Amino acid sequence: MAEEILKKFQARKSILKNIDNLPKLDTFYISFLSNYQGLEITPDILIFGYEEAQKENKYLSNNHPNINNKFWMVGKTGQGDEWFLHKELNIIFFYDHNLGEYVNETQFLNLGISFLSFLQMAYLYQSLEELLDEKESLSEIEQDNFKSAVNSITPNLYELYPFKYW
Repeated sequence: MAEEILKKFQARKSILKNIDNLPKLDTFYISFLSNYQGLEITPDILIFGYEEAQKENKYLSNNHPNINNKFWMVGKTGQGDEWFLHKELNIIFFYDHNLGEYVNETQFLNLGISFLSFLQMAYLYQSLEELLDEKESLSEIEQDNFKSAVNSITPNLYELYPFKYW
């Protein structure tokens, strides 16, 4: 599954060898940063490459050290929301920019999935977006099939996902 997902990303021009300046994070995520460029999978899921991740997390470290101690920003949405990897739990969290400045971790929505599962979910939503481009709406059966596919990653993931389609 991981290989299939990674095929959709463009490889970096040169693989990063010195990653000592990165915090201890999910092994798959570190490998991803070392080998691949960032990519917009859907308008709601833009994954940072190494340079963008470094820039965003340096800002986070300088301006919100209490948040940076727990979270590493891995991406953003087109509306200014952000996706994070919890540094200890290695699971994905979502931050809604409408909440304003970061105060504490209770503001973050825990999706309870790894970075790899996050990419898997993102590509399911990409397929949904493509399907909705072809036809205006989906039947109830098609909607249920999509919800089941997302929830097969982890129970209730469709319900947790912050952007609703129907």
